[in-house]
Amino acid sequence: MARLLLLAALLAAPVPATASPDAGPRGDRYRLEASAVPDSTLAAASESAPVAARARLWGRAEVEALASRVRDLLAVGGHFDAAVRLVLRPGPGTSPGTAALTIAGDPTFAAASETPARADDAPRPLRAVAHSVADSLVDPGLARTFDQAARRHERSPFRAVAAGLDAVRDALLDQGFYAADVAVDSLMPSASEIVVHLTVRTGTPVTLESFTLEGAATTRPSTASAIAGLRPGDRLRPSRLEAARDRLAGSDLFVFVGAPRVAQGSAPGRARVIVPVEEARSSHFEGVVGAAREGGITGMLDLALENIAGTGRAAGLRWAGLGVAGTEYEARFREPALFGRPLDASAVLEAHVVDSLFTRTRWAAAFGVQAGLRGRASIAFAHTGTTYGGVARGTNGTWTTSLGLSWRALSPATNPRSGFAASVTAEGGARREETPGLPTLKRRLSRGALRLEAALPRGATSAWYAASRLEGAALGGETFPVEELRYVGGSEGLRGHRDRAFAGSRIAAFTLEHRWITDPFGGRAYLFADGAYHDLDRPLAAGTAAPGSTAAALARTELSRGWDFGYGVGLRARVAAGLVGVELGLRPGASLGAATLHLRYGSRW
Repeated sequence: MARLLLLAALLAAPVPATASPDAGPRGDRYRLEASAVPDSTLAAASESAPVAARARLWGRAEVEALASRVRDLLAVGGHFDAAVRLVLRPGPGTSPGTAALTIAGDPTFAAASETPARADDAPRPLRAVAHSVADSLVDPGLARTFDQAARRHERSPFRAVAAGLDAVRDALLDQGFYAADVAVDSLMPSASEIVVHLTVRTGTPVTLESFTLEGAATTRPSTASAIAGLRPGDRLRPSRLEAARDRLAGSDLFVFVGAPRVAQGSAPGRARVIVPVEEARSSHFEGVVGAAREGGITGMLDLALENIAGTGRAAGLRWAGLGVAGTEYEARFREPALFGRPLDASAVLEAHVVDSLFTRTRWAAAFGVQAGLRGRASIAFAHTGTTYGGVARGTNGTWTTSLGLSWRALSPATNPRSGFAASVTAEGGARREETPGLPTLKRRLSRGALRLEAALPRGATSAWYAASRLEGAALGGETFPVEELRYVGGSEGLRGHRDRAFAGSRIAAFTLEHRWITDPFGGRAYLFADGAYHDLDRPLAAGTAAPGSTAAALARTELSRGWDFGYGVGLRARVAAGLVGVELGLRPGASLGAATLHLRYGSRW
């Protein structure tokens, strides 16, 4: 009952009370006559027994408040047709007067009734009319919002009114009016409907004064504000705050991002946004050394600097020694908030050198935006140039545009036990080939890549992990360029074989691991099984060299069509200086002496 009375007070329906013109001063006392009011209603409104309510003396303010509570109780019961009338008659001299309280206008509400329910009446729809206060502007859609919410409770008029009020307040909050007030001014029943007049005070829209990270020691608030897409002066809305949290969570700068809090600013209509965070140790170094019989020594070094000086910027260098398959270099840079907007930009410069065959360079500029908490969309523009050496002669250049979509929901990020991740990239462009003594050749080029990852917990300390990678390139002509090959082998998706053991125009690599997790930050022991499919759909060529002349330079890379498999065991453990690991891989039918060995070292700070 207390809750209903509190909600009824929100209705604020005026009491059609009348007083005698010769009513005495407010200090006069009155005896209550409530013969037309049921005892149950009188007891609930006066919070005392009906006999005691009639026996005591009431002040004018008290009896007017009593009449208002009776009207609220009638509204709770859906009796919008009932009118509460209060007539005050002062007594002669110092004698108490009479306060006559009656209920009229509702034929189903009899004086002897103990319950104000009208269950047999057909419900009448509510129709809202919104009125502004002072200079506030009221959106006509607020009345429609009220009506739509009220229809869900058409059998209970009071609940319908309460639901409508809640819906209007939520709509104003979504528009940035945190101090908005909505109340029922009056209820006007008719035979076909009940018109609800709303009083709306929107107040001043709330704008951002400052953005604060709670718990951050390195990241600058201005950087986080730009990544989140909030700048001083922006109007605050719950939807924008939720989107800001998603962008911060997807920036890889934090391992935890809490719900934003809105605090009062230095002036009315201005607010401070406070976001609790826990910063990530995102910079890292990783090194891998591989050894295989007849495969030589291969290695990789990767240095990544993240959140440089608290700006969120990132830079990195990568070197990969692929033995006879060549050497790769890469330099990269990433800006997390381009022009102070929640748009990230990155640049990459790559080089791939295969002695006596070709030198390939590539640069790319990409732009990305966070899509929700887990997703990301990107667009990139790239140019690739190749110069052939040795017996081959010629150059080529390629301009491409690519679109990428990704979704990552693996947890924890460094050693996942559950979740799913996917990314897809589609790239298209034009290729221009120039060879001595031959006309310039132009061809269309398209590339595509799909990567999937999934983890499934199996008990408290173990999990299944699976991953797949599909890549391919297609272009017209009778031959396939050597620099467009896709590789598998060794640490590139087929452990148990030497690095870059197989290549083709299309490849597919699959991995299944059973992991025994020793800590959530990367420590684990695991068994793995890898499989890969490779296919080259046309002869390989390089510049002026005839098809097949590249075989000597790629003697250790197989270009046939088919499936190959590998299996083995691995271990990664955390030490004081970082994470160390070792993998021993075998291929079916091979002896232990033909196993491949990979040693890893990684560190984060």
